[in-house]
Amino acid sequence: MRSFTLLFITIFSLFCFGACNQKDDTSNNGFNNSQNNQNNIVNECDPDGDEDNDTISNGHEGCMYLTDTDGDTIPDYLDTDSDNDGIRDAIEAGDTDLLTPPRDFDGDGDPDYRDTDSDNDGVEDGFEDRNFDGKLGTCEKTCVYGSELEGETCGPGQYCLGNGSCSPAVSFDCAMGETDPLNTDTDGDGVPDGDEGTFVCNPASETNPYGRKDVRFVQMDFIKVGLETEAVATNLVISDATGHEDALTHDLESTAAEVAGFTLTMDLDESIADHESIDANFVAIKSHIVSALGGENAVIMRASGSKTLSHEEYPTYVNAIFDVSTSGVNAIELRNQLIGAIMRRSLSNFTGLPDTGQLWSPTGSNFVISLSVQKAEPKKWNGTEWVISDQYLVIQGGVTSLSNYTNPSYTSIMNLDDLSNSTGYAGFSASEETECEPYSVGTVPVADIIWVIDESGSMYDKQSSVASNAVDFFNRAIAYGLDFRMGVVGVGEDQVKLCTGQNESADYFLTPSDLNRFQQCVMEPNGEYPAEGGSEYGITTGYNAIMNHLPRVAANPGKIRPNAQLVVIYVSDERAEELKEFCGGSESSGMDNIDPTCMWSQIGPTIQQLNGETGTGGIGKAHAIIGPPPNGCDSAVQVGQGYLDIVQYLGGQVGSVCQTNLGPTLQVIIEDIVASSSPVRLAHVPISLSIAGAKDGIALERSRSNGFDYRASANAIVFIGQTFDPNHPSEILISYWRWVTDVVPVD
Repeated sequence: MRSFTLLFITIFSLFCFGACNQKDDTSNNGFNNSQNNQNNIVNECDPDGDEDNDTISNGHEGCMYLTDTDGDTIPDYLDTDSDNDGIRDAIEAGDTDLLTPPRDFDGDGDPDYRDTDSDNDGVEDGFEDRNFDGKLGTCEKTCVYGSELEGETCGPGQYCLGNGSCSPAVSFDCAMGETDPLNTDTDGDGVPDGDEGTFVCNPASETNPYGRKDVRFVQMDFIKVGLETEAVATNLVISDATGHEDALTHDLESTAAEVAGFTLTMDLDESIADHESIDANFVAIKSHIVSALGGENAVIMRASGSKTLSHEEYPTYVNAIFDVSTSGVNAIELRNQLIGAIMRRSLSNFTGLPDTGQLWSPTGSNFVISLSVQKAEPKKWNGTEWVISDQYLVIQGGVTSLSNYTNPSYTSIMNLDDLSNSTGYAGFSASEETECEPYSVGTVPVADIIWVIDESGSMYDKQSSVASNAVDFFNRAIAYGLDFRMGVVGVGEDQVKLCTGQNESADYFLTPSDLNRFQQCVMEPNGEYPAEGGSEYGITTGYNAIMNHLPRVAANPGKIRPNAQLVVIYVSDERAEELKEFCGGSESSGMDNIDPTCMWSQIGPTIQQLNGETGTGGIGKAHAIIGPPPNGCDSAVQVGQGYLDIVQYLGGQVGSVCQTNLGPTLQVIIEDIVASSSPVRLAHVPISLSIAGAKDGIALERSRSNGFDYRASANAIVFIGQTFDPNHPSEILISYWRWVTDVVPVD
């Protein structure tokens, strides 16, 4: 019978063309007639059978009329998803009895398997049951009470009752951002499903502007790239390309963005000594950029980038930010120069480089570059085991004008973050899927911050810059909802107490109300102790500052709090004195070749303490504002070795102490601190440009002034201008696209 029916459909389609999919309001036994019946064409089928095994009979699916609800040319009785809503007809049938009519929950005359909104709540079924499994998130109805499995048989936020049922029937946590296609108010809170915050879990559209943003996927030779849908992408041809060399430009041309983006792949730089090191390759890339774009005075490192592992578990520097002073170019032209510098090519070797274009701002003199550098380490099976082979670099980033970057009404700063956090690309064979994660948030991020400040004469203007920017630093921390305290020490060997004001060392952490005291301590970090006299042992003093303020004790102004993220910030214009005294470090400019064993003897205790390897509770993170690698600068000729190495081990940020205004670097550091202490750490790494969020059913803008943002260094969501009540936690939903790769198995 099936073969005859399929043959009939094939022959019939030759005569029917598109008219067969037209529907009218006439019906026969509850089925919509099609043009087939009007033309008196007889379709032989078995009305009592079930050709597509969906537990709805062929007759109920209108097989005699070749009813095709979704117009896909497959009649409903052969179509396992007749309304094309993603949910199989077998789930929407209502029961498994072929004799009973299929369920029509809202009684509108269209059975659920043909109705894309079965409960008529304004939310399509496929947007309520997003993974199309017929279940509400991870919520369960039954459980094994009193069993070892009891805790595993209900979903998050549900409990197993003595009668073997899970309670409540639905919780915010177990729903996972889904709603019930057969319930207009799934959680019973009086708010219709159409008005719940679950809209962020669905794609953005004209009717759902705050939904998850779509991603444009572009294939390069060795990787797959996710871009803004409006990005103008151009594959470049490199005339003398070798190995893994490939280049793509992608530009955002709207007035509110104007970001010139790029994605490059290239081989490791074998011209450098340690060419398999991500650190060495990153330093070499920075050196090429600085040299090509005007030297150390023209290219200033605002933030070194955080060293981390990518979503594919590759070593990566993310969000490295540089300020560039130049003239006579716009962002596209500067980006083109940047590509040539990184790939060490003349621009004449590239075909397809975008021209300036009419939509771009006029030429300027101040720009911001942000980028990520990853060492891809694909694995191959050699017949016995998986081995790393074919290593190469992936560099992604962008350029925008400083005025765009600092304009709060523009998206440029977040567009650059998305291009420089390594979430926008994956291996060539990667696939994609969506996630929607629920969080109950009643707490704010908490941090205790210890500053280790060099007080030498050459540091006066740097200390002044930190002090003058302290107002913005405090205000920004408050806007991010950070519960913070500040401890300040100098670099003298004998200092053991925290500074609490000019010539004071009462040894307690300063609070947000102590701004003036903090500024005094920045200028005179030694407090009551004598100046260090040129003996600048910042590593030792920083370590002692941690140890002297442990164990963690609640409500003790002289101890690190139990729930606080511990942060150490080093500020110096020289390499650590410990390296000079014990490891042969010099007073010369640039990087010193210091024996790794001796280096570890000096920095190891701090790293082990902050990594939590000592069991003393001193877990935390470190940042540094120092002479930048590889060459320092005019006002700080020594690279801040020692401090640099601690920060790189711990994945913190390094900013250049040579900047006239340290405010931008302090901004990056405070954002990293907030992210490190955020209560919302995502379960997966998102393609960050796609993220959408809601708080208590209300959309949150992705914004640096009021809303939320994403920080890759901690894979965390940070909230700006938002308040939270521990007695009444807020319901947070975060939705995004993510990569699915062979490196990180599907979970």
